[in-house]
Amino acid sequence: MEFIDTSYRSDNSNSGNGVSLAQKLAQLHTTLAPIPLGYQQPMFGWPTATYCGSTRQANALCASWAKFFTENRLLAVLQLIDESHGTDEELRAGVETVVQKVVPRLLRNGHLGGRRGIMPVLVHGDLWMGNRVCGKIASCSGAEELTFDPSVCYAHSEFELGIMRMFGGFSAGFFHEYHRLVPRTEPKREYEDRIRLYQL
Repeated sequence: MEFIDTSYRSDNSNSGNGVSLAQKLAQLHTTLAPIPLGYQQPMFGWPTATYCGSTRQANALCASWAKFFTENRLLAVLQLIDESHGTDEELRAGVETVVQKVVPRLLRNGHLGGRRGIMPVLVHGDLWMGNRVCGKIASCSGAEELTFDPSVCYAHSEFELGIMRMFGGFSAGFFHEYHRLVPRTEPKREYEDRIRLYQL
């Protein structure tokens, strides 16, 4: 790992190399997943488990984004809650409703992204204002906006935006620049609904 000197202050301008954080995130979100060994197509997930804070995240490879999100995020977190705090029937019923009704409505194959669907792309996985900093990496010439403490996986690019919007720290201008480079996924009219789903 490289040392990041964080003694710099951000003025929310472009990075030292002339590339803004929105441009960097757009580049990350257009990095397609490779085809894993033994598979015929790119897959959603990651070869190993990761951590989001202290929460272990399963990342079993999946051809379907809806299935990956359901099993490796929603149901996996519900299982962790059950194990740590006991079963909360009201919470379980709410999550099961989301899994059975909301996820198929918004994320099903053939709907999200239209007939072509979506491709898995690399996401930071835990991008919020606490995981971004203005700093200088020793091998670079100037200070720039950087991110750290990822919980990476190959996912739907908008999955990242749910966390970013939930915790704030990213301006409307940031999202405008980002969406100029990475347009909202079809159906665009359901964008806000997807963002709310990804905040769970």
